[in-house]
Order: sequence, then structure tokens, then C-alpha cells
Amino acid sequence: MTAGSALRIVACLFAAVLAIGAGASTAARADDLPALHRVVGVSSDDALNIRAQPHAGAPIIGTLAPGADGVEVVALSEDGRWGQVNSGEQAGWSHMRYLQRQTGDSWRDGTQGLRCFGTEPFWRLSLFLPGHRAEFDSLNEGGFELVTDAGTLPGTRFPPTLAIPFSGSRDGMAVLRGEACNDGMSDQAFGISALIYWRGDVEGLSGCCSLR
Repeated sequence: MTAGSALRIVACLFAAVLAIGAGASTAARADDLPALHRVVGVSSDDALNIRAQPHAGAPIIGTLAPGADGVEVVALSEDGRWGQVNSGEQAGWSHMRYLQRQTGDSWRDGTQGLRCFGTEPFWRLSLFLPGHRAEFDSLNEGGFELVTDAGTLPGTRFPPTLAIPFSGSRDGMAVLRGEACNDGMSDQAFGISALIYWRGDVEGLSGCCSLR
């Protein structure tokens, strides 16, 4: 074996190790979505495209401004190169090369605020985590504040779930689950489903959540 052949073999092995590492990193990120991201690496006179499908030839349905933050990535494409984001009333895909995770906070450990909502009837629940406050509003009951026990939030890792008990004007619990969710009113995509149970009610509420 010549020295050149040996170097080529080493280079191929090194590339394979890097590919495996990149795949593991992508899997870890996918397992912790949705999460907030910031647009990086885009010049001030340009924009990050949001495409209808996760490939460069797909139609552009929206854009993200350079340096934009609070961009919620809901899911990853199969190859991990594209992140699903919402644009207006629909969901699209932006390249993850230009999206950097904004914070280490996670909805699963109660360190990320949430906005949950649903229909039939229309309702909205804002969770101000990791604080101890929540706001609920619906067409049937109006609006009122709740207190959450954010220090002892039970949940599971696989599948990712979180149970948030609350009290105040009413007692109940929100059960959140990491999974694809649709609000039934648009083509937007969400990565968290929600079930709301009130003490004394025989039927709960169902909907979706996005990160605050």
C-alpha cells in the first residue's frame, strides 16, 4: 500500500466518523423539538427562505429576516438538514445551516413558556414557565388567572410529556405531549398537543401549543 492510498483511507474513515457524529447530533436535536432558534449566517441585504418542501427546488412560501429570533422549529426533515417552521397560516421548511438554537430551555422540564389553544369551544391557555402563573380565556368562561406548581412537574421522557397542575379560579391540569399537532383552522404545524382537564367537568379540552 502506498503512502497516498493510506492517507486516502484515513481521510475516508475520518469523514465517516464525522458523518456518524453529525447524525447523532441531528437525532438529539430532533428529539428535543420544538425549540426556539435564531437566523444566523444570512447577510443584512438577504433573507432566509421558507420553502413548501424540504429541498432547495421547492417553491418559496415566505422568508425570515437576518438575525430574526424566536423562530420555532417544530420538526426536522428525514435527513435532518431542514427545519419545519410556520409562515403565516401554513408550515414550510428552512435550511438548518442558518438556524441556531436560541436557548437551552426546554418545555419538557418546565423552563419554557407556552401558549396553548383549541377550538370547540375556542380557548387559550398561556403558561408563564418557569414562573407560577397561567392565564386562561375561552368564549364560554371568559378570562381568569391560575397558579401553577412549577416546582414539581411530573412527566415522561419517551414519549415526551409534561403534566402541569393549576389552581385558582378553577382547579385542573394541563397534559402536554410532544407530537405533531394541527389547530384545525390553518395549515400551520405544531409540535406539542395539549389536553386540559377541569376538576368536576366530565369532558376536557384538546388543542395545540407553541413556545412563547
